[in-house]
Amino acid sequence: MKRLLFRLFPAVLAAGFAGCGTPLPHPLLPEETGPVRIGVVMPLSGHNREYGERTLNGIQLALEEVNNARGIDRRRVELEVRDNASSPEGASRALSELAASGVHGLILGYDTSEVGAVREEAGRLRIPAIVPLATDDDLTEGNPLLLRGCFTDSQQAHALAGYIWYWRKLMRLGIVVSLEPEAHYSRNIARETAQWFSQLGGQVVHTAEFRENDPDLRKTLVSLISYAPQAILVPVHTATAAKIVRMLRELGFHGLLIGPDSWDEESFLRNCGSDPGECAFTAFYSPENPSEENRAFREKFRKKYFHYPASCEAQGYDSMKILSASLGGADTIEKFQANARTIRNYSGASGVYTMKRDGGIDRTIYINTIRPAGPGRPFPTSRYSRGFTYSRLLDFEN
Repeated sequence: MKRLLFRLFPAVLAAGFAGCGTPLPHPLLPEETGPVRIGVVMPLSGHNREYGERTLNGIQLALEEVNNARGIDRRRVELEVRDNASSPEGASRALSELAASGVHGLILGYDTSEVGAVREEAGRLRIPAIVPLATDDDLTEGNPLLLRGCFTDSQQAHALAGYIWYWRKLMRLGIVVSLEPEAHYSRNIARETAQWFSQLGGQVVHTAEFRENDPDLRKTLVSLISYAPQAILVPVHTATAAKIVRMLRELGFHGLLIGPDSWDEESFLRNCGSDPGECAFTAFYSPENPSEENRAFREKFRKKYFHYPASCEAQGYDSMKILSASLGGADTIEKFQANARTIRNYSGASGVYTMKRDGGIDRTIYINTIRPAGPGRPFPTSRYSRGFTYSRLLDFEN
């Protein structure tokens, strides 16, 4: 069987200048001398504050590099940052403020609810934007000016199903899914992984449904284990995922536990138990990515912020770079779109990016595993297992 190879390619960021069309609300014309203003809508208060602050740190590091490299079209780039207070309503208010101030581009939000609240309005206002971390497949539909810096729920679900089937050679999968009204992420990944796994030839033996603070959660998990799954998917938010992983091990499940990018947080590793057993999860970023771009990013980030970066920081950094490249020379909507489509095999901090003509993205997806706590490691730590672009997964299956 062929192995997927993790390859990192040099950046190719050629800009296209063909066509003329409707100007941007504030066109980046050569005769203008003022700064290019990028609006940033991030959760800087509320329950997502930590993630918003970390993403903003990555954006600000990229901003320094863009300006040190003569900015966009030799114009200095400035950020206008607004707090969405971790809420859709806050995101809408922040977008209204930024649109009134005349920003040239946007970096939008942390999670799907924040971005979903403003994606249509950003499109109506015709302001180019990028989403660093929100993974819902539908977010970019209906807005051709909204780029992705992240993979989608269906892409990471496909990667999870492929990892279970091809690399681990397991045939029986159990799934834990949240019934909370706002848990779209949990249900999306559960549904998509089940579909991909069944299509590959595997069997989903049981799907266990629960609600937060469910007093019968332990009983629900015991029932799931009774179906004898070889692997259990836990696609829920970070704190609950850690609790369920710990509980499954206490109940005696010894098979593979697998999760999406919500596991890729230090808080998960601190709360999943000192020895969570065999675990794997998808991630946007791996510090073990050997590319020159990642090594340079890590060192620059450490010097600026006195600690090493993780996924949020890397996604903010790369998203700022991609948006800046797409805005260069873009005095029309068509030129912005043409510029974005020329971003192919771009090697950023988080891996390789190719922007597709249909508005989607082909980029690196990492599968990380977990090693238990041990000498010098008071908590479990994640480690790189493999990385591949989504297109390579499709090539492998074909």
